[in-house]
Amino acid sequence: MNKLSQLFNFLNASYRLLWLGLHFIYGLNLLLVYRFRWGKQWFYTQQGARSIQKWFRQGSRILGLKIQMSGAVNSGSTMLVSNHISWLDIVAIAASTPVTFVSKLDLKSWPMIGVLAKSSGTVFIKRGSLFSMHQTISNLIDVLNSGRKTIFFPEGTTTTGVGVKKFNSGLFETAHRVGTPVQPVAISYFRNGEPDRDVAPYVDDDHFMLHLWTLLYRGKLELELDFLDEILPEKHSRRELAHLCQSRISEVIETSAMIHTDYPLSVDERALFSYS
Repeated sequence: MNKLSQLFNFLNASYRLLWLGLHFIYGLNLLLVYRFRWGKQWFYTQQGARSIQKWFRQGSRILGLKIQMSGAVNSGSTMLVSNHISWLDIVAIAASTPVTFVSKLDLKSWPMIGVLAKSSGTVFIKRGSLFSMHQTISNLIDVLNSGRKTIFFPEGTTTTGVGVKKFNSGLFETAHRVGTPVQPVAISYFRNGEPDRDVAPYVDDDHFMLHLWTLLYRGKLELELDFLDEILPEKHSRRELAHLCQSRISEVIETSAMIHTDYPLSVDERALFSYS
């Protein structure tokens, strides 16, 4: 990359970072207006849900995300479950459909995203806490009984996107208690037509602002959301539901990666798709 290209990328990233900051401030103002207009739980109203989706759509364009969707989002009360690669997953899913997120408690302290998450109905869960698990299930039951969709990431952590880690089965209990269908969602990132394992993943000790700057500096990122067929909970135990969702998502990601590359996955990469 020559100096002229570096300068262009720097100026472009700086411009979009400023734009993103203004968009965030705009979102905070909307939170105040909507709460005053539609009440404390404004995000459960039809107008509030549409406004959140619109705001995330605008944000995804500023971030340079090109979102491609396949399959249909199940209408009505549904539990969506997805693999987890980055905080960008949240942006893309929220831009695609009105949904209530389940997130780790740590997200509350994140800059920008933490404030929005707390103010837009996100259900938080504390890792390793049985009490928190029961409380989260209770909160999700209320959300699903109101006819809304929820989504959580059963891996419990982010990955590089090469494979799918074992799904934790705890929150799948919610689907049994409510009788709502479960819909797997597969997320994949690409850049210039090839799987992105460098920019999109937000793993280990990555710093949010550094990750954001790298994303803006490197330019546009392609993201695929595959909404798969729903699974009825009454036919499976919660562990079977977790295993089935994991296997379906893993299969889609492996197939997508092979389609977007001119070479097969390595033995090590293929091993990461194992879900037995």
